Amino acid sequence: MRTAHALSDCAQTGEDDPGWDVSVSRGFGEGKADLRAWTALAWEASDALLFVGAAGIAVRAIAPHVASKATDSAVVVIDEAGRFAVPLLSGHLGGANELAQTVARAVGAIPVITTATDVRGVWAVDTWARCAGLAVSNPEAIKRVSARLLSGGRVALYSDMPISGQPPEGVDIASDRARADIIVSPFAGANAGAFVRAAETTDEVVPAGETGMPAGMRVQAPAPEPLRLVVPCIVAGIGCRRGACAEAIGEAFLLACGQAGISPLAVREAATIDVKAHEEGLLAFCRARNIPLATYSAEELSQVEGSVSPSDFVRVDNVCERAALAGGGKLIFPKLAHGGVTVAFSKVSIELSFKER
Repeated sequence: MRTAHALSDCAQTGEDDPGWDVSVSRGFGEGKADLRAWTALAWEASDALLFVGAAGIAVRAIAPHVASKATDSAVVVIDEAGRFAVPLLSGHLGGANELAQTVARAVGAIPVITTATDVRGVWAVDTWARCAGLAVSNPEAIKRVSARLLSGGRVALYSDMPISGQPPEGVDIASDRARADIIVSPFAGANAGAFVRAAETTDEVVPAGETGMPAGMRVQAPAPEPLRLVVPCIVAGIGCRRGACAEAIGEAFLLACGQAGISPLAVREAATIDVKAHEEGLLAFCRARNIPLATYSAEELSQVEGSVSPSDFVRVDNVCERAALAGGGKLIFPKLAHGGVTVAFSKVSIELSFKER
């Protein structure tokens, strides 16, 4: 009962906190909720799942839904006596380790953290990325970075943005993107640096017959791809004809990203004129990308300094560029028109730090 009361208090705290949105099920089994159905719904709707009971039950409940460390929900289990809080899934990127510690404090339990970097006191790049608000473009590369640090090696980090604070042990700041193990950039994962990195190679010995060369001859193999952490510092200014569908907007957006060399994950916000605030296609596009839509009046946009290429869609010239600039950023990609949609990109300042929050 101690656990139930403490977790109830914790849930109430979450309900009172604007940063939390808590849903509680009071039990499973005959006459109560179906665990499999609840898990399926909670998995789709929640960032984290907390089970009270046996770890094995929780493992079997979540097993059909586990897909990728980049997208899986955080999962924590705590025993009925409230003795141990164990993160089962997505300890770093999903924040399960942090959640387990929070729950443990609430109920007086012991958090059982098993991830190697935490156990050995080594910097966890994926935890830092989550806390810094960075998207991970290629999560499969996390393992390589962590493995090198765990073996006592060093990694080179290149960033397009300044990062305050002392770099963690084992991390060197690189001035050359092409030689970095970690790239922090709104362009990471897109065109910028991709061809440079692809040109870098490492030696690898291969058996005869695989290349038609004599046995033991060294051939050039592609160097490991760097871990790409994407900074969400791009505002997409968007203009469109009335009734433009989400698909058309998405097509123009991706075309602009490709030409600008911007990762779509770097876009933090879409912006447009207020008369487009209820355009269903634009709203659907934003929902699909999980980004907010900022709107500005014609008067506000007319006062924005920047490019004023004419637009045929609304009475304010060049809505997309003006909307992109309205939030105070710097224009880095001018208007692209495609299929009745215009897109422009601005870059806003983002503060990054190695210091833990």
